[in-house]
Amino acid sequence: VKPSSSGRAAELLARERGAVPGFVGFGSSSNDLGYVPAVYGAEEIDNLVDADFRMVLRKLSKRDTITKLKAVQEFGTMCKERESEIVKGVLPYWPRIYCKISMDHDRRVREATEQAFEQLILKVKRNLAPYLKSIMGYWLIAQCDTYSPAASAANVAFQAAFPTSKQPEALAFCKEEILNILQDNLLKETPDTLSDPQIVGNM
Repeated sequence: VKPSSSGRAAELLARERGAVPGFVGFGSSSNDLGYVPAVYGAEEIDNLVDADFRMVLRKLSKRDTITKLKAVQEFGTMCKERESEIVKGVLPYWPRIYCKISMDHDRRVREATEQAFEQLILKVKRNLAPYLKSIMGYWLIAQCDTYSPAASAANVAFQAAFPTSKQPEALAFCKEEILNILQDNLLKETPDTLSDPQIVGNM
């Protein structure tokens, strides 16, 4: 039986010794494990998320740059220090947050976002797989950031997620979503729509 593409993506993330490729989740009896509740905002973060993480995730939705910067740094530290089961609880909410703050107008926030993402990857490992398609397009854009420390941090996170030999397969798995994001950014978005309205309005 040929494994599903989503199953292969799970295998790509099963790098730690003793991990079982094709973990239960993709192609299992539950049909919604790959669902990312992208419509959720900070106010909808439910009680299943650890209280400390819940507070940090709410801070990440704030407009104030310093608040966001401190929050994303705190998020990375918590991902590193907390138990993996607790960290996995934030995964359904991470794609929406990441896709926004990875393109923040402040380069410090962008760099810190990728550093925090690396810590998340190192902790949750293959459990990130169901959310790859929602993240990958913005992750690739981040690796081309004009601010080189942010681009480097995004690349380091990517290397942490996938061994070099598996990176093409990971990209192929998310190909359609990547192309959609690139098309939107090239053909539909404008400097105004990609910018923080508060910042643009004050210029």
